[in-house]
Amino acid sequence: MTGTATPASDAGGPAASTADGLIIDLAKVLITLGRTDLATRAQAAAARLRRPSTVVCVVGEFKQGKSSLINSLLGTPVCPVDDDLATSAITLVRFGDQPAAVVRRRDGGDKISEPVPVSRVHEFVSESGNPGNAKGVERVEITVPSALLKQGLVVVDTPGMGGLGAGHAAATLGFLPFADGLIFASDASAELSAPEVEFLRRATELCPTVLFVQTKIDLFPNWEKIMGLNQGHMERAGFHIPMVAVSSALRDEALRRKDRALNELSRVPEVVKHLNDDVVLPAKASAAARSVGDALAIIGQLTAGLQAERAAAADPSAAADAVAALNDAKARLEYLRGPAAKWSVLVGDRVSDMSTAVNFQFRAATRQISRMMDERIEVLKKGDEWDELARYLQTVVADEVTKVFVQLETGRVSVRGEVVELMRDEDLALGQASSGAATFDLTDLWPDKDLDPEMSGKKKALGTSLSTVRGAQGGVMMFGMLSGFLPTAAGVLMMSNPVLLGVGALFGSMGLAEDRKRKVALRRQTARSQVRQFLDDVQFEMGNKISALVRDIQRDLRDEFGDRLAELVRTCTESAQRVQQDGQKSVGERQARVAELDASLKSFTRLQTSLTALLAQQAGGAA
Repeated sequence: MTGTATPASDAGGPAASTADGLIIDLAKVLITLGRTDLATRAQAAAARLRRPSTVVCVVGEFKQGKSSLINSLLGTPVCPVDDDLATSAITLVRFGDQPAAVVRRRDGGDKISEPVPVSRVHEFVSESGNPGNAKGVERVEITVPSALLKQGLVVVDTPGMGGLGAGHAAATLGFLPFADGLIFASDASAELSAPEVEFLRRATELCPTVLFVQTKIDLFPNWEKIMGLNQGHMERAGFHIPMVAVSSALRDEALRRKDRALNELSRVPEVVKHLNDDVVLPAKASAAARSVGDALAIIGQLTAGLQAERAAAADPSAAADAVAALNDAKARLEYLRGPAAKWSVLVGDRVSDMSTAVNFQFRAATRQISRMMDERIEVLKKGDEWDELARYLQTVVADEVTKVFVQLETGRVSVRGEVVELMRDEDLALGQASSGAATFDLTDLWPDKDLDPEMSGKKKALGTSLSTVRGAQGGVMMFGMLSGFLPTAAGVLMMSNPVLLGVGALFGSMGLAEDRKRKVALRRQTARSQVRQFLDDVQFEMGNKISALVRDIQRDLRDEFGDRLAELVRTCTESAQRVQQDGQKSVGERQARVAELDASLKSFTRLQTSLTALLAQQAGGAA
């Protein structure tokens, strides 16, 4: 940082009136000052504010109009739709300036990312183009220039729950703690089944926004009766969610004709409004709080350095003490960047403890599931009873997998909160400089001092609910982590696994062999053996996944705090250099420098006040 600049809004340019504009102004000033490290951080905060990542899953049984609904919402044919096509792989659709698609799949043990034309997506995500997922597709990511997605929305098109076995419903429920919204699509040909109602009931417990969309109302004249029956099913199950009946065909025709009345008749705009009000706006409020917090931390760091320089410029006799104090601060910060620092040791210890606890709890849970399955298998008599038990097994195991990811994320938040508290308690104060120089406290430079106050402190962090997990690392990243495990590595768990099907086949003929107790006992023993093999496979895969995630958590925490400390070291170094340079100037030059610093401090104070006011205004509006 070789000089001092003022924010654009105070330097003759148009005053920014939004948090986004103010943060962009700040980034420009940081570039002028040569602080590219802080400018990059500010630019990331502005990008997050403009386009927060919000994830909405679209789920339902096969051929219920999910893909058509997504295409209608986006106003462009993205997901393949045809009578003989059924979605068989997860598809993520996000904003991009140009249409593009990337297929992420496995070939043997290798992960492959393969760009493909959007027109060929059906070859990878449909049951006809990729039967039984023979191509090993984990997911397909599509980008399209859609106005709805430009706000940061990511729409996830999922395979039909019934066609791929009950395990897919369990996998979808497992992802919901990390999603911001769920759209459940069911066409107007028939009322909801009992499993669908139960899925919706559980979804309302895991996801903040659940919307029921009844599709294809243009094809079924009695759709209003079906809608009423579905509402009654939900009421009897004890939950209430918004319900919208839509026609994707009318929406597509309305867009083709540019007919506003026909568009309203399709009722798709009601779905868009629900997404905006219940998903996008809350996500924007959360992103604004985080982004403004980052900007305020950057301003606080710069202001503290400028204040130290101003005090020394105003009183040359204090310059030597100011330089010594800044150098001491730099040495202290350099120590904190080392592996022996308390916070670094704390991260290592806490992450190790978290890994041990998560692994132990997951092993204990699978052991309990194994015992439960032994007891239930002992009383099985019919094939349909096994089918029900297999669905239950998939569900409870998926629940335990979900708990692992939730526990790891809440653990990360807890460890981060402890580090913030520890940094706050570090002996970083430099005390009162001599000869009347202003107090300079290095703790004023610490960017996380007032950031995320609800997450600071061990007790508060440990009390974090699922709402903290949601979006904490970005819904898309968490989805990629879960989808990388659930549909592939644990294929035996979620997707029509041959072990479970083999057991089902055994029990399917038991009704004809009731008098042959020996064969029944043998079949039950085979079932128990295969269930144990299944649970062993899950434990093995989860052990690897937990280890990888724990390493990522530890690395991310150390990188985050290491980067903040590096910024502080640079601030102290450059402030000390400028103080020394100011000490060699004439009285007139020092007075001019003081005036320049006063103007800069005044400008940063105004920027700080504007950001704080906008944040308070947005918080009040959200409330």
